[in-house]
Amino acid sequence: MRRVHAEGDRDLAGLVPSSGAGPTKAKNVQDARGTTGFDELDGIVGGSPPVLNELAALVAFAFVGSFSPGPNNALLWASGLSFGFRRTVPQIVGAALGVGALVVGVGAGIGAFLEAVPAAALALKVAGSVYLLSLAWRVAGSGAIGRAEVTRPITVWEAAWFQWLNPKAWVFALALVGTFLPDDLTQPAGIALLTAIAVGVILVSFTIWAAGGAALARFVEDDRRRRIVSLLLAATIAASVVLLWL
Repeated sequence: MRRVHAEGDRDLAGLVPSSGAGPTKAKNVQDARGTTGFDELDGIVGGSPPVLNELAALVAFAFVGSFSPGPNNALLWASGLSFGFRRTVPQIVGAALGVGALVVGVGAGIGAFLEAVPAAALALKVAGSVYLLSLAWRVAGSGAIGRAEVTRPITVWEAAWFQWLNPKAWVFALALVGTFLPDDLTQPAGIALLTAIAVGVILVSFTIWAAGGAALARFVEDDRRRRIVSLLLAATIAASVVLLWL
């Protein structure tokens, strides 16, 4: 018993101030507590707060998801190539707003409905895939069409409605809401914040694609080069459909 008490006395000696080393021991304990890495505001001292890390991850996900090749990117590139950047701006805005509307819809319950009713999700996927393949076919056949024969660029509303038949946009919205919807906000506030950030990032990535198409226009004036570019765009759209089913 005495040995147990003696060991306990030695363990407590480092925490209980003594006459000779009290200030030093107390300071050491205080320093140890001060280096645990937590503060009252965000729980971290030195380094990025969790909210900034989550924001950075959200922005990165939204940019990669919207910038990676897909139907929207191919159509924006084709529009910039055919009509120039300025006349493609309505399509950029409409596509971004359409994806934002999907994010709102998924957050409001459409995503849960599609998960609960697999047949509805499959039907949407099939309809979107068929539409995109038909679009790829039309793009592939438009390579030799001259600039004057093309009717007009896509409007804001046409670009927005297109997203509801775009399987890649659905996958993007479902993943975005499922991964990044904030838990510390009310659902409407969280959806609004998520949508605003996503739309802002998408506007940037879509602008890059449209500007790239406009910049490429000067190099594809002849029919042969336009045909090659159209085939590449059509292949991009078709490949995005194939990837959705893998």
